[in-house]
Amino acid sequence: MKLILYSWNANNEQVLSDNLTGLGFEVIWFRKECRHYTRDMELAMELIQQIHAGGAEAVVSFNYFPIISMVCHTCQIPYYAWVYDCPHFTLYARQMNDACNHIGVFDRDMVRQLEGYGISTAYHVPLSADTEYFGKVVGSAPEKEREKYRCDVSFVGSLYTDEHNYFDMLFPNTGGSALGNRPGKDAGSRYKGMLLDTVSRQCFSYQEDYLRQAVTGGQIDLSVLQEGMERQGLMLGEDYYARPEDILLAAVLEKKVTVEERRMLLSKIAGCLRGTEMDFRLYTGSDTRDLPKLHRHNRGRVDYRTQMPLVFAGSRINLNITLRSIHSGIPLRVLDIMACGGFVLTNRQPEIAEHFKDGAEVATYSSLEECVDKVCYYLAHEEERKKIAQAGYKKVKEAFSYREGLLKLFG
Repeated sequence: MKLILYSWNANNEQVLSDNLTGLGFEVIWFRKECRHYTRDMELAMELIQQIHAGGAEAVVSFNYFPIISMVCHTCQIPYYAWVYDCPHFTLYARQMNDACNHIGVFDRDMVRQLEGYGISTAYHVPLSADTEYFGKVVGSAPEKEREKYRCDVSFVGSLYTDEHNYFDMLFPNTGGSALGNRPGKDAGSRYKGMLLDTVSRQCFSYQEDYLRQAVTGGQIDLSVLQEGMERQGLMLGEDYYARPEDILLAAVLEKKVTVEERRMLLSKIAGCLRGTEMDFRLYTGSDTRDLPKLHRHNRGRVDYRTQMPLVFAGSRINLNITLRSIHSGIPLRVLDIMACGGFVLTNRQPEIAEHFKDGAEVATYSSLEECVDKVCYYLAHEEERKKIAQAGYKKVKEAFSYREGLLKLFG
């Protein structure tokens, strides 16, 4: 089968292409920036021309683009999208139920939520990791380069201090509010305080969904937040049919929980290791100047393909703190760490528990205190830590290869 791979410079597109070729597909690359998810007619026309010129029988991409779905619907060919972001708001687009769509979503709970919208084109496909590629990067790196990334504990990821922190956009610390005149100043402060209390209650609580309970139970006045979100341009508009509460939860409240969990946990670990010989590192592009406990550990952003594998392979403990809008799925960071032969300590997730044995292939925590305790434990038990990392690598290589993932996507 000839298929077009739509490239938007996502990580692992070359890996995706190589594995598709290995499965017998003929891959034609189509590179063009998508300027509007549902109305980029220039992209649509060029893609139609490419489909006809190349005799393509399908289109594939990482993440879902409604404009590509429209093109495939017009050309009467399948569109395969492998979604690795959550939230991924284009999944609420009105084109989702077009018969051409075959949409693999890594978070099973997200698939269930879409089914609640009447969407039948999305199905569960866990993410994959390329152990062969990562092995080449780590194995070919000079010893001097690998030494640069060796440390005891590290975290790679965003702290959302300066990007996509929509809660702080609605409730800036500098005074005032993006909510306009509703509610009043004093009422607005109380409203923000109530939201922060709910966020605080949700932090490191994995059994109860206090945020959704507060929204659906009416404790959180949705209309107030919706008005502010519309003013900030955060609502999706008429091309989408998402319920406001789902956007509010994923974009604002669950993101804020993630912000607080990452800051608290990383600051706690940095504090516990301070004064010892342990080397804690934070690799992030986020501005940490207002977070003095973390700023001195910040080594900046690392390149996904060339530097990140060396971090994961060189850190004795790699932390994962899952974005809270990922309700059940295995984050790509977890699989990438294991694929590099690294040891991962992660918050518990339903699908991690399904596929990996805690204490044998992965280490998990369900509270801030448990995470800190396990950091100390595994730093003191080197052989046990190495065995877990080796077992995790073996499991990812066998069960989470791109071949396995693509067979599920195209199955």
